[in-house]
Amino acid sequence: MVILSKVAENLQELLDERGLTQTALAQEIKTCSSKLSSYLTGSRAPNFETLLSLVEYFHCSADFVLGLTEYPKEEAEYKPAPPFGERLRVLLREAGQSQYRFVNDTGISWSVFYHWLTGKCLPSADSLVRIAEHLGCSVDHVLGRV
Repeated sequence: MVILSKVAENLQELLDERGLTQTALAQEIKTCSSKLSSYLTGSRAPNFETLLSLVEYFHCSADFVLGLTEYPKEEAEYKPAPPFGERLRVLLREAGQSQYRFVNDTGISWSVFYHWLTGKCLPSADSLVRIAEHLGCSVDHVLGRV
């Protein structure tokens, strides 16, 4: 599960290190300042698209932004994230896991899982963490960035 206070702390650290304001970052990643404010106050976690925008802009680990690791790993070689439905299929093949088993083991509903596979919706930050924990990997691996 994403700890919102840690997300807020880590995003503030990234902003401070680069001397950026919330407004400047919002313009850079093409989102609204109020959305960033909700992340910086710990009232909500970034959605899938905003999380990708943040980690690509800061060239850091999604696991760091979500408060799962202590260090941003900015020196790592990150790849662009492929479409999530395609990535999910690859992850299941790599794990040797059927869709049925994945849904049952994670408690994710069939309809949500199907919408992820078909690209009709994207997982929340909490769902990304749940998938990573289930597969025993990082969120960056789930996203296909490493």
